[in-house]
Amino acid sequence: MSEITLITREEALKRAERIKREYEAIYGIEFELERAFISLDDVVPTQGELSEGKLLVVLQEIKHGYDAPIIVIPYGGKYYLIDGHHRAFALKKLGFERVEAILIKPLEEFVPGVVKTAEKSGLKRLEDVKIVRD
Repeated sequence: MSEITLITREEALKRAERIKREYEAIYGIEFELERAFISLDDVVPTQGELSEGKLLVVLQEIKHGYDAPIIVIPYGGKYYLIDGHHRAFALKKLGFERVEAILIKPLEEFVPGVVKTAEKSGLKRLEDVKIVRD
């Protein structure tokens, strides 16, 4: 198994800025970034499987202070995960109720593609994600 490197707080912000620019190009509307603490109960995953190996690393690192924010897009009162599935899942498993997030907020109404992805995959909450052995 290859070495697992985790994203830093700074890298998460840079990634959010890059995703914001990509979304603006794809959707033709403007977005803004906002930092907030959100309820893990309102986080909707957009990928159905997580790596058991990476999850174990993330769980261990969180116990030692790892705290990179997740990246989400708000829609319909929920927050759809763009980046940080392992972090969000690990925090939920450890009993956390909230997570620091970078919100990529659209300045106009539209349905993000990740919403359709989650619906098509039957994903509604973090507990719907399956852990797979690497």
